[in-house]
Amino acid sequence: MKRSVAMVWILFLASVLAGAQPQTEIFGLRVYANDDEYQPPIIARSGVITIEFDVATQQPGNYQVVFRHASKDWVPDNNAFLNEPLRDRSQQMFYAASPLGVHAYTFHYKNSFPDANGVVTFPYSGNYLFAIVAKDNETALLATGKFIIVENIQPVTLRLANTYYPSGVPPLNEMLYAAVDVDVDASAKAGTAEGLMQQNVKSVYIFQNWLIDYPFRIDVDDRDADTFVENFMLPRKQFWIRNIPAGNEYRRLDLSSVKLYPNAQPVRLIDGPDQSRMFWPGKVDANGASKLRPFAGANSEYLDVEFRLKPADRQPKDVFVVGAMNRWQLLPEYKMSYDEGSGIYSLHSWIRRGVYDYQYVLGTFTSDGSVADQDWIALEGNDWRTISRYTAVVYYRDERFGGFDRAVGSAQAKSPGGRDETQLEAVKKEPPQRK
Repeated sequence: MKRSVAMVWILFLASVLAGAQPQTEIFGLRVYANDDEYQPPIIARSGVITIEFDVATQQPGNYQVVFRHASKDWVPDNNAFLNEPLRDRSQQMFYAASPLGVHAYTFHYKNSFPDANGVVTFPYSGNYLFAIVAKDNETALLATGKFIIVENIQPVTLRLANTYYPSGVPPLNEMLYAAVDVDVDASAKAGTAEGLMQQNVKSVYIFQNWLIDYPFRIDVDDRDADTFVENFMLPRKQFWIRNIPAGNEYRRLDLSSVKLYPNAQPVRLIDGPDQSRMFWPGKVDANGASKLRPFAGANSEYLDVEFRLKPADRQPKDVFVVGAMNRWQLLPEYKMSYDEGSGIYSLHSWIRRGVYDYQYVLGTFTSDGSVADQDWIALEGNDWRTISRYTAVVYYRDERFGGFDRAVGSAQAKSPGGRDETQLEAVKKEPPQRK
């Protein structure tokens, strides 16, 4: 058992480092918080993480989800204290047969964890990886995912304001300034689950919408000119960063109309090819989420969707589609092809009927399967008027069990919108003293 579990995480880590996901019979994987498809996979200790996916097998698969605690940078912790035997894997997976009229999949799986029977538990906060495997062959890695559990035992506030970056050409210099106030209560016995050593509260990661793979990091040990930690050696400290790109509202893939996009027919979006949007503010989006629940019965079918993008010129890097349909991951299978004659980038992808936020990203596809030199702005634009949801997670380096990362506090805020810096000085001010 231990040997097979270790192999699962060796395979998982290899797939993470390669920037790729396993080839699998599982597709349409979604991971979200508290059975709410609009909430990214960051939950409080009292919450649940929901995992759902489809398969096209003749019989229901004997699947199992194996969980592993990880560092704040998603390196698996191979530590028996953090990953309790028999508590880190599902024993039963609930599923339903596909509705009549659906042909792309045969069974739909949906399960939430910790489960109602108390089989799977997460005794420690922090980052978690999971792998979906065949129960009788744990080395058969079928799909992987991530989520974060936060204890919220420390008061945390997040404040955002518009700021011009000291250098840069408009609109690329339109940035957000973020200040995260942390109030470490060290009154309980330090070094225990109830008490913290304030000097070990060293890192804050800020996540935009659903982008848990691409945080903005503020760390005491960084030498980044755009981040800083005030009063590091005191219980009350402030983490700040001044170069979060404002970005743009996401594009919207709306497959809800059966009349426009009937089942079993290829989908070419009726509005024509997408255009680059460097100076175009987008419409209000769903902060990176997807909406599938209203589409039941035969309207839960998968469609062959063609994405098309026609920029003014051929791009100097590869172009990728990223969005809620692939959990906001830059994957090799979402690299677009370029047609010299039409000047159009295109990609076909099977996507379940629903409504999805998405965008285009530039990058360089490398030989090891990863995407380097990523640029999320060049094709999409950067505008202070964009409203996004940001989640700040405070990490604590617990010295027990050889050391591991806990998530001991979090806070959410939305970007201010607008076209000026009027809130900047207020956000920069010192937080009030603890009462």
